[in-house]
This record gives sequence, C-alpha cells and structure tokens, in this order.
Amino acid sequence: MDQLLQALSIKGRAKPDALEAAIECDPSAAIEQFEQDGLVEITKLGYRITDLGRQRVDEAYAREREHAEAVIEEVYETFLPINDEVKQIVTDWQMREVDGQLVLNDHQDPAHDAAVIARLHDVDAKVEAALASLCEVIPRFDCYSRRLQRALAQIRDGDHTMIAAPIKDSYHTVWFELHEELIVLSGRERTE
Repeated sequence: MDQLLQALSIKGRAKPDALEAAIECDPSAAIEQFEQDGLVEITKLGYRITDLGRQRVDEAYAREREHAEAVIEEVYETFLPINDEVKQIVTDWQMREVDGQLVLNDHQDPAHDAAVIARLHDVDAKVEAALASLCEVIPRFDCYSRRLQRALAQIRDGDHTMIAAPIKDSYHTVWFELHEELIVLSGRERTE
C-alpha cells in the first residue's frame, strides 16, 4: 500500500486518524506491517517514515512519473496559478484590511467572509478540472478531490474551521498536501 507511505511522507508525522482521512481507509494493518518491515516508526507525535520507507516512496513516485510524466507536468503547470489563488483566499480568510491596515480577521464582517468562501468555491471548480486528467492516469489522486469536497461540504454546513485549520483535514491542509505531492511527483523541490 504505497499510497499510505506516500501520504505519510507528505505529512511528515501523522496519527492513525489523520492517515485514515488521507487514504480513506483504516491504516492499522498496513501501519503494523510497515512498522515490522522497518518502513515506518512510531514517535510521540505519531508515525513517521524511515529511511527505508523513504526509499520505497521514492521508487513509487519514480514509477508514477515514468507512467504519466507528460500529464504530471501539465497538471503541475496548471496548478501554479491556482495555488496563488488558494493562498490569497486563505490569507483573506485569516486577515482583512481595516482602515488601510491588515489585521487579523475577527470574522465580524459576514459580507467579507461570505465573499472569501464564494471565491473558494469558484477556485475549487478549477482544481477539480485540473485534477481530472491526473486522476485518469494515477487514480489514487481521486482521494484529494473527495477530501477537498468533504471540506467544502463542511464549510457550506457552517464549519468555517474547515477552511484553514492546520490540525484538521481542512481545505487548506488538503490543498497543501496535494501541492506538496505534485511538487514531489513532478521531480521538483519546494525551493524551486
């Protein structure tokens, strides 16, 4: 189950519930086997991948890259401007301008917050379109679409923490992991 190792490598460290959200199934049996095989280890903050596990993940990414390099490159280039939009939306959710100064958003301006959420919905349509071709050649990426849609549904239902809460499977958390995985999958480094 390379998808679990890939998810863990992107997260850095994760507890079983976060891994379950990322791969959409119970990771317990696989984690136990990976631990026995020396691919993951337990820490105070959750599981993390070992050097041996990293090698296996690198091999899995290399196979995917070889299988779908042209699509990966196209999707990555499509995501760059969308990433800028998502970052701005999250910034606008967390901060807003008052009297010419940027201040923490106290969420007392419902019109501002509604506009930010509307922009998130608009940009999500672009994300879904961009992901479609990648999901065709690497089906495991479908989980990102479903995770983003779950976060959006929770936002629509009034749980606005699902926009950017770092310890939840929020839209921003999932987006960050997707972007990080696209960087790795494309063979780039974050610094690029």
